[in-house]
Amino acid sequence: MRSWSTAIMMCLIVVLASGSCLAGQYKEIDAIGVKSLIEQNAATVINPLSSIEYENQHIPGTINIPLDHLASRLPNDKNEPIVFYCLGLKCVFSWRAAEVAIDLGYQNVYAFRGGIPEWKEAGFPIESTLSLPDVTVPTVTTEELSAMVTADDIVLLDINCEEDANKFWIDTEKRVYIPLKDLQEKYTSIPKDKKVAILCLKGKRSPTAAKFLMKHGYNDVVIVEGGMQKWIMEGRPIKQ
Repeated sequence: MRSWSTAIMMCLIVVLASGSCLAGQYKEIDAIGVKSLIEQNAATVINPLSSIEYENQHIPGTINIPLDHLASRLPNDKNEPIVFYCLGLKCVFSWRAAEVAIDLGYQNVYAFRGGIPEWKEAGFPIESTLSLPDVTVPTVTTEELSAMVTADDIVLLDINCEEDANKFWIDTEKRVYIPLKDLQEKYTSIPKDKKVAILCLKGKRSPTAAKFLMKHGYNDVVIVEGGMQKWIMEGRPIKQ
């Protein structure tokens, strides 16, 4: 609804853009620090994204524990150093995972917020165990998406994590909600005879989802530039 006050809108933007002001006492670390910990086998380094994203590209010597599985799969020793990383400064999963670990009582928690982009920039290697198409995925603006949702026979694929999807979503019968962590199991429910527009939080995770669908025979796939954050910042209608 467009009747949001400016204060509420700004609060949402801040929550989307950065960590909570009440963030736990995790420490930040850079690529060189992470590399040193891995080489010394001195920490558990975790990618808290989906298995698709982890298999597509990850730092060697790290493991994958999706965000909603952390409580049951983190090390038993709560004094063991733990490092979380994801897709860079615009990706929220490193600091969110760090906050979860802090809340669970872990004492030595780090967020490598520069993530894979900083790791690559430092010249360090990346591993891949899932071959996705090496293509540039077409994009649409939020303005174009607004028109498409109204007029076109499309699927609006919302891949946001449950925490974000439950806060705000685009209210249309064309929306199909499959969090990226479940896409590998549920993608066959998406029709192949329609255009699929993929929406994530900030536009960082959509390209991987799009390439995954293209690998499996979806030929008309686009990603929404700026994701849900841009949609909200422009004052477009949402439900919450």
